[in-house]
Amino acid sequence: MGSDHNRALILASRSPRRAEILGEAGIEFKVISTDIDEDRLLSGPGALDDAVQRLALEKARTAAELTPGAFVLGADTIVVLDGHILGKPESPVHAVDMLRRMSGRAHDVISGVAVVGPDGESHTDFVSTLVLLRELEAGEIADYVATGSPLDKAGGYGIQDSSFAPVASYDECYLNVVGLPMCVTSELLENTGLLPPGNIICHGHARPDCVGAKFLR
Repeated sequence: MGSDHNRALILASRSPRRAEILGEAGIEFKVISTDIDEDRLLSGPGALDDAVQRLALEKARTAAELTPGAFVLGADTIVVLDGHILGKPESPVHAVDMLRRMSGRAHDVISGVAVVGPDGESHTDFVSTLVLLRELEAGEIADYVATGSPLDKAGGYGIQDSSFAPVASYDECYLNVVGLPMCVTSELLENTGLLPPGNIICHGHARPDCVGAKFLR
């Protein structure tokens, strides 16, 4: 299938961070939210990277049914500590507990990405990033949770929250931890026939072999 820069992409996600990343990349898109049983898909058999890709694909396929003939992008990000998935905190108290558990420890952030083309053809991929949080003081955890920022984020933190700056180090893809690794996203969009216009913005934090690196300024 040839590329078609005039057709808008459908983002099957309510995440403001994914929308921001696509917007910074100069990609035209519309948002359609989907209601998916995430627990069912993530608790199934197999590796977690396979599960998060299944979830991303389910989001994309569900949105594709509502927008026939469109290119649809689905994505999901999970945080894994000691083999257990940490979702979004259910309450401020839960957020505090989550950040205390993660303080000074390493965990994995895994994003699954899926693109469904106008003809129903689908492609999926994932990126996994090892993240180390710095030692977090009780007072600063409380102040951070009071902002409300952790409550809509898997793992209860945002690597991009500069005032809190929870991350001591990470390997590979920064945008994966934010929620949408443009390296694999750009490749999947190319595979389904919709090449992103202009330059993909990876903020200089993409892994060296990132497919999207060729789009960096």
